[in-house]
Amino acid sequence: MAEIKLNKTELKVQKTTLDQLAKYLPTLQLKKQQLQVEVETAKNMEVGILGEMSKIKDYVSKWSVVLSQKLTINVYQMIQIERIETELENVAGVDVPIFKDLVFEPFKYSFFIKPIWVDIAYEELRKMVVEREKLKIIRNRIKLLSEELRQTSIKVNLFEKRMIPQCKENIRKIKIFLGDQEIAAICNAKIAKDKLKRKELLRQEAV
Repeated sequence: MAEIKLNKTELKVQKTTLDQLAKYLPTLQLKKQQLQVEVETAKNMEVGILGEMSKIKDYVSKWSVVLSQKLTINVYQMIQIERIETELENVAGVDVPIFKDLVFEPFKYSFFIKPIWVDIAYEELRKMVVEREKLKIIRNRIKLLSEELRQTSIKVNLFEKRMIPQCKENIRKIKIFLGDQEIAAICNAKIAKDKLKRKELLRQEAV
């Protein structure tokens, strides 16, 4: 760090800087707390989605034999995605995605020739795909929020452990230097005054 100038102008600069840092720090701390809550909430949502997916997998596994049979119906056509609808939400200054809806490609099959399990497979497999896409989005949300939390934590630590203490130390040094200068000026003025007095006495004695 560059050496500070030990003068009144620099003292004013350091005091202004300290005031600004002290004023902005609570905002950063609040942002950090908010992000911590949001990350934890998103992780809980991730756990919930994984739990729901596990339930669906357990249920669908009961139909694994019939799903693996060669049939006129293509199971994968049931779950072709047309579009995923999301929105952006601003959380503590960072835009993060929210899952809104998932639209599948139209899938039609004959009511008369379909196997009995098709309706169940149709519903459950689509539920699985929806949860899978929700999981992708929530993990992206966690990634974005966690990165913002990391950056904010760095700033908070920088303010608390380096910048604010450094400003306080700079102010202390400048005040000590200016105080020493003031004392030296008073002493020099006193010495000069004493010299003048002695000169005046010598002059009077000479007369």
